[in-house]
Amino acid sequence: MIKVNLKTNQWIIITTIVYIVLSIVEFYLKISQVVASYTIYYTYSIFMEALYVLLIFYLISILMFFGEKTAISTAVTMFICIDVMRFIATEWPGKVLSYGLTPTLGILTLVVYIYLLVQFFKVKNSCISLPFRFLGLSFFAVMLIKLVIIIAFPVMADRINQEFNNISSLLIPLSILYILKKVALWGLIMMM
Repeated sequence: MIKVNLKTNQWIIITTIVYIVLSIVEFYLKISQVVASYTIYYTYSIFMEALYVLLIFYLISILMFFGEKTAISTAVTMFICIDVMRFIATEWPGKVLSYGLTPTLGILTLVVYIYLLVQFFKVKNSCISLPFRFLGLSFFAVMLIKLVIIIAFPVMADRINQEFNNISSLLIPLSILYILKKVALWGLIMMM
């Protein structure tokens, strides 16, 4: 586990801001139709996924630090596993996971998102309960946006989701930033 203190929290806040900025740059490059080499693309994708997993992993540390139930941390761990599997299936389709597993992975992702939403609403500590609820709603909103795109634009769904995934997915790191700010504020109050 990552130790939760003000210094670590500051580094994770900086990491979150870097992630947000890089996501915005990636969105701009996609709509500008800038093409990068495969090496740069895959290196960047792996780097962004690693940052994302680090941010989500730190949430487990925050939940444990505030004494929340293990079931909530387990839901976050399940989300990390599903997200890494989704990343592998998206970046290397057919090479690592079979094509037949992709629809199953989508359904599993939906179930984990809903479970995560329910668990985030069970956070008891008043300092972090509202930010975690907001994060749960952010996950749910991103999932709904993707689902609506798939239903409304079935022919162009992959292209639209690839181009606009970064913008809708910014809700999640912004929600994490909100949690980190609340934890930092709590830490400053406890130091007084």
